[in-house]
Amino acid sequence: TIFLGTSIHAASPEYPNRTITVIVPYPAGGVTDLGGRALAESMERHLKHPVVVVNKVGGATTVGGYAVASAKPDGYTLGFFPNSAVIPEAYAFFQEAPYTSKEIRPISGVVAPVLSVTVREDAPWNSLQELVAYARKNPGMKVGTGGRQTVQHMFATTLNKMEKTGFVAVPFSGDATNLPALLGGHTSVGMMDYSVLKSLVEAKKVKVLAIVTNKRAEFAPTVPTVVELGYPIVYVPILGLVGPRGIPEEIVERLDSVVAKICTEEDFQTRMRNIPLQMRYENSATYEKSNLKYKENILAFFKEEGLMK
Repeated sequence: TIFLGTSIHAASPEYPNRTITVIVPYPAGGVTDLGGRALAESMERHLKHPVVVVNKVGGATTVGGYAVASAKPDGYTLGFFPNSAVIPEAYAFFQEAPYTSKEIRPISGVVAPVLSVTVREDAPWNSLQELVAYARKNPGMKVGTGGRQTVQHMFATTLNKMEKTGFVAVPFSGDATNLPALLGGHTSVGMMDYSVLKSLVEAKKVKVLAIVTNKRAEFAPTVPTVVELGYPIVYVPILGLVGPRGIPEEIVERLDSVVAKICTEEDFQTRMRNIPLQMRYENSATYEKSNLKYKENILAFFKEEGLMK
């Protein structure tokens, strides 16, 4: 029995004992990539083994998503994912994914991108309330979003429903095209990630009227959230650590406890603020529940919009 015990122990060595790969489903240099790389560096320090980030881009995050969903569930292939990659079936109207959330194991929620409602510095509105009041009287204002499947579009739709603002959402492939359209006067309002605006806010080129989240951002403490102004949001985007379904529970617990520690570290928090991303740690049970709730909310929203197959 003693001999048997040692051989079993030898067959399942301490985790991790080799390099861990973290897949990011976006190109290098964006907020998800920067957040993922900072997390990987901190994980490497705690786990004492290399943690390497690999960018697998394409299929509106589903290429990277499938790479994790179809990986061996041994804890050596993980993902740093936005909600769309964790619950791809909620977006079935827009894209076919070769996997569903049943094949993804949420491990820890880590940070939230901060989406903003932004206008040029010379615009006459200094608050979201002023913008809404103006839009009611002047329907047809163009608002740049990331497309109909995004939180920005969902929020523009919410304003139209609640306030009869008559905004016309203009879809852009990303913030790299959304921002120049705002600065060039092709749109009146831009709804985009705060990270692309940071230097322009500091240079007084744009004004952020509100952020599309439910908690004020440490890096923009004077900017109100849309929730405090009385507008609901369909879901709060969250970036988190995931793996393939079937990862042993003890590995999930080990990784989650490491992420929990990292999220309390001053150095990591500072790095997130500088990107900027908002700290939003959720343990694996809460993170799993959040994704299921968001899926419900998103499907209900798309159904109402007639965007369901």
